[in-house]
Amino acid sequence: MKFNAILQDFVEAQLAVGNVTALMGDAGIGKSSFALALAKRMSTKAFVLPCNQLGDKTDLTGARLLKIDDRYQQAFFPHEVIDEAIQYAEDNPRETPILVLDEINRTSSDVTSAILTVITLMRVGRREIPKNLKLVITGNIKGNVTALDEASISRFVIIEVEPDANTLIKVLSDAGTLHPYVEQAITAKPDTIFSRVEGQS
Repeated sequence: MKFNAILQDFVEAQLAVGNVTALMGDAGIGKSSFALALAKRMSTKAFVLPCNQLGDKTDLTGARLLKIDDRYQQAFFPHEVIDEAIQYAEDNPRETPILVLDEINRTSSDVTSAILTVITLMRVGRREIPKNLKLVITGNIKGNVTALDEASISRFVIIEVEPDANTLIKVLSDAGTLHPYVEQAITAKPDTIFSRVEGQS
């Protein structure tokens, strides 16, 4: 599917009934930007956790041994982005904020497995994910990625997304990196965004 109002309507409907949407596609085509725009349309906030920056599963769950009253106990400190998303959802129960777990399969298999556990249990350590906090995951379909097993895939509504000229123009314009001549070329011939150099992906 292309990034457009139809996709926004579909994803919003899936989130409303509690489904976790997985946007799968090539890297850098605007998946996380789409989720941010969707949150804005829903009059709420999106919190994006770049999972490819997590070095270990403890970066996600923050499990540590603490000495409490001469005894060691395991305590959990969710990643700051997850903690902020949970706190915002608790403080704004009438909103449906979005937690975007970005590029879940461009990290180690241990981190991907920990992310899938969070999604399945809807909790991080001892902290529950509020019902009004909606989850969107993004993943890549090519390159150096961790494969998702059938059991994992069955937990999501998977949508393969493809680049869209209007989305690309908006993302590059917002970043201040779009040359006017490039914008003219893409606008005139939007199919050029699908072109690839032979031997490259």
